[in-house]
Amino acid sequence: MVADCGANCARWLLCLANFVFVVVSTGVLIAGTWLAADKASFINTSLNITTSEYHPVSSADSTEAEKILQEFVEPAVIEQAAYILIALGAFIFIIAFLGYCGAIKESRVLLTAYGIFLIIIFVLQIALILLCTLYKSQADHHSKGFLKSSLSKYYTTGTNKDAVTHSWDLVMAHMSCCGVDGFD
Repeated sequence: MVADCGANCARWLLCLANFVFVVVSTGVLIAGTWLAADKASFINTSLNITTSEYHPVSSADSTEAEKILQEFVEPAVIEQAAYILIALGAFIFIIAFLGYCGAIKESRVLLTAYGIFLIIIFVLQIALILLCTLYKSQADHHSKGFLKSSLSKYYTTGTNKDAVTHSWDLVMAHMSCCGVDGFD
């Protein structure tokens, strides 16, 4: 009886954790599907939240936030974000569902598949960390080049500002700096 207590606790903790992941991934799937199916409704809801009187940001910041948000809700950006959310939600849902059902039913096959998926994810994370460490200098060089080219090609001044200009303004204001390498 005492030996079963630890196994039961582990089983129910696995069930609880995977149930939480199933619920969260379902929410991500719903948001991605809503975004893909009805972009206008999603955008209007987002804009209504930023202009609400209960919004924690002051009204001056709220109008600026509304302008920035409208620049970021271009159809291509929204569509890509919707598909990314759907793919991510489905991936997490499948893995969490395997773990949840495997723990509830004590199914060796489901728990083995769940374990294999977790090992694959862990190995991919280690590979990503190693690649980031090994190629940091090349990534910095290419990132700076890309940022400098986007700043020189797409940054506009005046009243006709696009999403890239708003992004750069937001980053530079937040970082209290100018450009990629400072004032250069």
